[in-house]
Amino acid sequence: MMSDVWSCAIMVDVMWLVIDVLEIMFVLGIFGLIAGLMLFDGPRGLLKAIRNPPVIPVVGVREMATWYRNILIPCTILLIVVFLFSAGGVVKQMGTSDWNEVDAIVDYSGYDSSTSCDEYGNDCTTSDWLVVHYTYTIGEFNHSGNRWSFVGNADGVVEDYPPGKEIVVYVDPADDSESVMVRGFEGVLIEILAGTFFLVLIASILTAVLVLWKIGFHLQPAENRKKALEAPREGGKGLRGMFASTDFMRDLREMKDFAVMVKKSQKDAFEGGERTLITEIDGEPGTLVVRNLNDIMTSMSIMNENAKIYLDENGESGRIIAFRMLGDIDGDDYLEAGEYIGSDLVNERRINMDKNTSDVFDFIEQALENANEGDKPWWV
Repeated sequence: MMSDVWSCAIMVDVMWLVIDVLEIMFVLGIFGLIAGLMLFDGPRGLLKAIRNPPVIPVVGVREMATWYRNILIPCTILLIVVFLFSAGGVVKQMGTSDWNEVDAIVDYSGYDSSTSCDEYGNDCTTSDWLVVHYTYTIGEFNHSGNRWSFVGNADGVVEDYPPGKEIVVYVDPADDSESVMVRGFEGVLIEILAGTFFLVLIASILTAVLVLWKIGFHLQPAENRKKALEAPREGGKGLRGMFASTDFMRDLREMKDFAVMVKKSQKDAFEGGERTLITEIDGEPGTLVVRNLNDIMTSMSIMNENAKIYLDENGESGRIIAFRMLGDIDGDDYLEAGEYIGSDLVNERRINMDKNTSDVFDFIEQALENANEGDKPWWV
């Protein structure tokens, strides 16, 4: 009977363990999907990456050593710099080693906070820390304090310090009004352990990334694995060199180009105003209200073969931007963009839409600038 109870308990524990693992895998899958969509510029790019996965570089002892060196050493130096900036506090804290132990009562505890923003009042961050207020008696006089130590803030949560709780504080024998809740090297050690925990956390995350990287290397198609093995290994020349001979740097450049493209797409086309332009998309006439460059790109997204945008009221005899889809060339989609004055072609560019989408914005922006070369803007 008892064995049956133990068996059921074990099965329940295993079931909950499986559920926990599935929950973690589900959350990681969601984050992985979001990261994939951002990395490969939307669903289309992600599907393309799945069909034609990028080469995952070799990760061996040299590469791992480079990662640990180039990440952990700067983090360690950063922590050392932080401690150097607080050297005055460390000296004061070490001076509390001989302070007297005194019983105190917690008056109340709570969280203080501070908010910092950039020069424009945006990108604000708020920091919170625990503050414990207490009182103690020396002789006939009552004193109060709230200092944890000279190098850090109180450890714990509000519930650890309810009003009326008896605690021990340490008082300066030369000045009864000066006190701390942690004295001597203990206060410094707490901060050192916090910094060490930070380094351990970074090292743990880095180790997990390297393990997943190594697994990914072995799981990639044999052809990609062969390319990675044949590529020059730059283990001793920094992180950038490790990826220079693979497709990884290309993917990073595409991410950077995508961010640049998003920024350019929001640029005003008409100095903060708007203009209604005549269009012809796949032979169908229409109109387009343009405020920024993205409005022009939006009209292009519905075309199948070609599109024209007339930049002034002269129609066919005025300035025109024309686009024509060239289709797949060597595995990438290409677009032909042309700038016309009447029937005269004054500028033409063939653009790789998979790798250099931001070039479309450059072309449109240049065409608008060319149209504004007169004494007044062309839309006036």
